[in-house]
Amino acid sequence: MERKKILVADDNRNIVELVKMEFEILDYDVVTAYDGEEALKKIEKENPDLVILDVMMPKMNGFDLCMKLRDNPTYKDLPIVMLTAKGQEKDKFWGRQVGADEYVTKPFEPEVLEQIVHNLLEQKKSGEIPHPVTKLPGYVTVEKEIKLRKAGNEDFTVYNLYFEPESFEVYARKYGNIKSDEILKIAGNVIMDIIKRSGDNRTFFGHLGDNTFIMIGNKVNIEKLIPTIKEEVNSLIPLKYDDEDRKRGFIFSRTINGEPLKIPLIKFVTAVRE
Repeated sequence: MERKKILVADDNRNIVELVKMEFEILDYDVVTAYDGEEALKKIEKENPDLVILDVMMPKMNGFDLCMKLRDNPTYKDLPIVMLTAKGQEKDKFWGRQVGADEYVTKPFEPEVLEQIVHNLLEQKKSGEIPHPVTKLPGYVTVEKEIKLRKAGNEDFTVYNLYFEPESFEVYARKYGNIKSDEILKIAGNVIMDIIKRSGDNRTFFGHLGDNTFIMIGNKVNIEKLIPTIKEEVNSLIPLKYDDEDRKRGFIFSRTINGEPLKIPLIKFVTAVRE
């Protein structure tokens, strides 16, 4: 089997040598760089299968390098892991915004980084890219799952689960994308936990994009789960509002014409997909 090539870029030589040693033991070819400009030149020369970038590098930081790569059609699908000492949610958010696939905070366990790299390379091979926020199966995997069940003549139903669009949009406008991403992660984690607790290993759960999730499975089984899902998700979402909005039960907004609007707090709803 052809050896995969990884580029590691970090101005900390100890980190570079540690990562290089770990992945060479696993039979990867490892190319190294110690600043952003050197990393870009080596990516163009070596054509790696995946890159691991530190954020705070001289000459060109990891965010700028990631944006430059994503602006080039040659590298639009190149798996990118941001490896950095920064651990705040806003840094992870900007990592996703510039196109990073994963964000690992130093200090890190080598085994964790190894698993992330393995998963990203497998996803690239299969074309199945998870949602960048929730890491749930995305559109390609969803469509494949539906085709498989149809091919097996399985009796199944597809449900969309989503936040009411207007309320979600107004929330994101007021509180910002980082906070709205937190809501998506809450919903994803809660639903996954409920499915696991039910013992139902045949229900598929994915994230189509924006604020819409999807469940595929037996109609009776899913409809048993939905009331619990709505109750648990909707009990947690108000906690992501400030006290004033939560007590009022709505956010003040305006129409295009400037007329005042009262937008209710976000509700999580479900519907059978046609």
